[in-house]
Amino acid sequence: MVSAVADQLDDLMARARRPPEAVPQRPAHPRVVTLPLGEERFAWGLVLWSDPGGPEALHAAIRPLVEGALLAELTRAPAALKEDPSHPERLRLVAFAEVPRMDEALRAFGLRRAAADPLGDELARHARGEASAQGWPVPDEVASHWEVELRGQDLHELEQRLRQHADDEVFGARPGAFFGRLNAAREGMGREPLPPTLAGLERLEEELVLRRPPPPSAGAPGPLRWIPPLCFQGLCDAVAVVAATELGRTVQWAPSEPDEDGFTPPPLVRARLDGDWVHVPLGAHLLGWCVMPLQPGEVVPPLAEWVLDQFAQR
Repeated sequence: MVSAVADQLDDLMARARRPPEAVPQRPAHPRVVTLPLGEERFAWGLVLWSDPGGPEALHAAIRPLVEGALLAELTRAPAALKEDPSHPERLRLVAFAEVPRMDEALRAFGLRRAAADPLGDELARHARGEASAQGWPVPDEVASHWEVELRGQDLHELEQRLRQHADDEVFGARPGAFFGRLNAAREGMGREPLPPTLAGLERLEEELVLRRPPPPSAGAPGPLRWIPPLCFQGLCDAVAVVAATELGRTVQWAPSEPDEDGFTPPPLVRARLDGDWVHVPLGAHLLGWCVMPLQPGEVVPPLAEWVLDQFAQR
């Protein structure tokens, strides 16, 4: 299944993870850096070299990097997760230039000012090394550090059960398979199986999604609400199953086969809506709905409401 949406998502993920070719220096470093933290943990690192033209331009420059890194990790294939079980713990940004209203530009990603520390120093050293290799000017001083934690529900046991029983099958190869495995893993933990209904989806969201993170301090945004990859893909699959069963839509799953570079496309389906086929990028939608930080006072409607709006008869 090929669509403009899928092509855009593939490009977004690739830009976030692939090393840059020899290109002119841009305000935001074109690659997300991975910084090992030990014990199968790592941090993502972003670098801002210069003011891209104000807060709106800064937001636009950082957004594809953050979303691309998150989607690339959330949609890793089961075989890749077995081979490398490491997981992200935080996202750090070092800025070599200040931007007007910088807090405002970065708050959508949960980033807030942080103190310099060894992790930030390591990211700055790595950035300077890549800049030197590219022949770019290498700044002397870091202007500011920014950080956001990844925090979610306690899903370690559930994700481990999913990984233990995973095979090489990818999302979408068999419609409903990832939701079925999620239900089986839950039953193994003594929980009642969830029906493929909107009510069942609401219960699943309560288990997987951090809907009420701890109150942020001083009006700061909340954390990135992390969901482990196989739990996330199971939630995407559950949405498609509910659309096909309870809402009676004709839904076709796109298999998320890794490309030659190992990048796995995010969950994508197409549904017959009002006589037309509509591509629905489930991975991207659920990233915004369930993973991105909540702002102070923000209340997100239940995921079932979005599913009704997207797939119900109009």
